[in-house]
Amino acid sequence: MTKKITQIIPSIILYLSSALLAVFTIWSLSNCNDVIKQAKEAGQLVGEGIEYSIASFYMANCAQYFVFALLLAAAGLLLQRKQPDFSKLDGSVIQDQDVAAIDDADDDSAGDDDEPGEWYDEESEPETIEEDEVVEEAEEEEKEEE
Repeated sequence: MTKKITQIIPSIILYLSSALLAVFTIWSLSNCNDVIKQAKEAGQLVGEGIEYSIASFYMANCAQYFVFALLLAAAGLLLQRKQPDFSKLDGSVIQDQDVAAIDDADDDSAGDDDEPGEWYDEESEPETIEEDEVVEEAEEEEKEEE
């Protein structure tokens, strides 16, 4: 019983934080409405084209808290639904078969081995030209040009 309670506590904390932000959003929305009404009554908001300013005022003062409340509620829901059940584990995380498979995979990979593995194919390697050969070819070309 105590394990279930301790697993639910983080979700409850997220839900409570979300609820507090939702209440603050409503309070902030109410204050924004009051400020806009007072500005219209005082004649500070007149004319056309003030819709953007009003929307911007709401976004800056209310919307961010609403979005954060939704995100916290979603995180609480995900955390509640995806709680790992540690009681099903038998104490060993990696089985012996898995360790053997990992060792086999390491042997096949091209690590710090001195010799190349099976992946190496000498025929597919491009030919390398030594510096001396390049110098000799350049000298021969110069002689031919003269």
